[in-house]
Amino acid sequence: MTDWSQLKHAYGTAEDIPKLFERLGTEPNDEAWNDLWSRLCHQGSVYSASFAALALLADLGGETDKDGDNALLLAGAIAAAADEETLDRHDTLIERLRTLAHARIRRPAEPASYVYLLQTVMALDAVPVWSSALEGLVDGTIAVFCPACERGVFVSLCEAGYFSAVGDWEPGDPDGSPLRAAEPDDLSGPARVLYDAAGEAGVDTVALALTYLFGEGTCGECGAEFSIAEQVAEQY
Repeated sequence: MTDWSQLKHAYGTAEDIPKLFERLGTEPNDEAWNDLWSRLCHQGSVYSASFAALALLADLGGETDKDGDNALLLAGAIAAAADEETLDRHDTLIERLRTLAHARIRRPAEPASYVYLLQTVMALDAVPVWSSALEGLVDGTIAVFCPACERGVFVSLCEAGYFSAVGDWEPGDPDGSPLRAAEPDDLSGPARVLYDAAGEAGVDTVALALTYLFGEGTCGECGAEFSIAEQVAEQY
């Protein structure tokens, strides 16, 4: 049995954590999940109680409802904030959560929620960049820098357009240079995992955006061509 009184979360002793988990399903769950997030992964910080909670999150992570998704998202955020040594100490639970998360991303979800689930998989797979850098797919915009002239480049990755533009592009501005999508068969590693899962889940807008994220853009200032994913990774 876990002695929660000996563990800490963001606000002190973690002895209230079991009761917070008991609240799930007995009241509006968003409030209970917000309380758990604020204690166990407060602004990206994690605590001794965060890792003790992984077992409870794994028990919930197999559920096919919102609680199941919330459990996986919180577990992924905890994993993303942990160092390698800490993850190794909890490797059995991480592997269990990883299996659940990989199964989850093969089922449909609303696109924004689905992107966060993809980040969860990347966190549990210990892929540091894409455990956080996929968030640009939620609103369809990513800011990078040209590797040649270092000018800021706006990249649009949504149905409104797949293009790059120099500077701070805003809706109504002329579209910039069209992006060049990667061929799905050329994707490998994490990119392949993400694309295949999105395709299997039928989240086609995310699958398409991923081909552009792992494709190429052009700097409107100097004309240099660049890998979008590589420039995103440079910022992490």
